[in-house]
Amino acid sequence: IWCEVSPLPIPHGSSIFTRGETQSLSTATLGTKLDEKMVDDVLDKSYMKFLLHYNFPPFSTGEARASRGVGRREIGHGNLAHRALKRMFPDGFPYTCRIVSDILESNGSSSMATVCGGTLALLDAGVKMKRPVAGIAMGLISDGQKYAVLSDILGDEDHLGDMDFKVTGTEKGITATQMDIKCDGLSYEILETALNQARDGRLHILGKIAETIPAPREDYKPHVPRLVTIEIPKEMIGAVIGPQGKIIQGIQEETGA
Repeated sequence: IWCEVSPLPIPHGSSIFTRGETQSLSTATLGTKLDEKMVDDVLDKSYMKFLLHYNFPPFSTGEARASRGVGRREIGHGNLAHRALKRMFPDGFPYTCRIVSDILESNGSSSMATVCGGTLALLDAGVKMKRPVAGIAMGLISDGQKYAVLSDILGDEDHLGDMDFKVTGTEKGITATQMDIKCDGLSYEILETALNQARDGRLHILGKIAETIPAPREDYKPHVPRLVTIEIPKEMIGAVIGPQGKIIQGIQEETGA
């Protein structure tokens, strides 16, 4: 495992997370309320302040095909990484935050690299996360009688094995999981072994993240937009608005606030 923060000078937060032959370049961008994403479903109308996009370009697996836009894979992996990090995003955070993970090379579990890279980018941006999050993919080889649970599976182990069980979380617990199995089901014993092994792997990766950046940066980087809140005394509100709103409209025109 090899990680680095601030490899790129311009983004508000950036990181490279490499585990074996899988590498994610993640960036975190902080925006204002105007950057919130509007969710307008049949049953739900709300705004999202935390967004995550996952890109899997063809060159990451050595292919030279054209990039055809977002596919099923990008949506699924991005959703898993988004769920993993969303719970640890600070409550009442004033900025809208967008993480973009570009997979530069892939041999097994780039979604888990996205979670680890996303955590590093958030810490580099100065986002005071509740706790850092890491993820690991567990595999299974079984003949029905004997079994072996594998930690941090490669692409071949995923393809030939019976299970791909992705577990993300903090040192206190799990934030998201996703499982694909090819066998007829899992016994309680196998699941318990997999979860305990995943916890050990997760704690090991969290240790590497802590070595790279032990805590969120104290201050935001110089080019992050600053949000300043001023409380106006009640008796002065009329003066700020001005006759027929002239003063406040003048402030808005001048500053764009």
